[in-house]
Amino acid sequence: MNSISLPLDRNCQVIDYHPAGVWALNKATGVLSHPNEPNAKSPCILSSHFDVEEECYHCMDEKGKTHKIYLIHRLDSATSGILLLASNFALSAQLKNAFSKREVEKTYFSIVEYNGKPIRPYWKDFLQKKSIAGKIRVQCGRTGLMALTEVSLERKNYTKYGLLALLKLIPKTGRTHQLRAQCAKRKLPIIGDRTYGNFSLNRKIAKISNCDRLFLHSAKLKIKIGTENQTTPWEVESPLPRTFGKLLS
Repeated sequence: MNSISLPLDRNCQVIDYHPAGVWALNKATGVLSHPNEPNAKSPCILSSHFDVEEECYHCMDEKGKTHKIYLIHRLDSATSGILLLASNFALSAQLKNAFSKREVEKTYFSIVEYNGKPIRPYWKDFLQKKSIAGKIRVQCGRTGLMALTEVSLERKNYTKYGLLALLKLIPKTGRTHQLRAQCAKRKLPIIGDRTYGNFSLNRKIAKISNCDRLFLHSAKLKIKIGTENQTTPWEVESPLPRTFGKLLS
């Protein structure tokens, strides 16, 4: 199965391959996990047909045979980092179940506008998802779906854009826009966030630094993969993009 040459977007790469039949991709910012609609013009991780009902891409091997490559989870198009694909339905069902049961450890890094206040190590919020003008928006309120995240301040620096900080975020739940909404609630907007961020600061940074992106990156993922004989842990890492270091310097 690993003889398949995935038709990757030119800005995405394969980080690792598990012999059970799992690919770990490094998704670039601005690239979709899958087409949002049949005629979507934005680039996707793979340039091949995507079956919406089965949540899989159709890819061809070197002998011309078509294979189904299953999408295990998703990242927002603006978020970069680790994305998993599986080579068969049974394996994809197993891994999707691990995500739904919160058995997957995910680590993100973000650069935020820092207000200088102490950051609590554990965030707990209720998130409410709404559709406004056809776009998804999430708000923190007194009711809704519980969102839990472990947080640590990794680095802070006074830059020409003001005080910025690098946060390590380990979400214990997988809610829509969870990290972006939780950061914004605490007045720690993620740089480049066009929905919940500081829009004037975003424009300033994009103009001066030429780094016009959301500074949120999926950097590490730990998951258990079961085969016929055993279940083994698999850990994948994606290094921080160079733009992160550039912005914090």
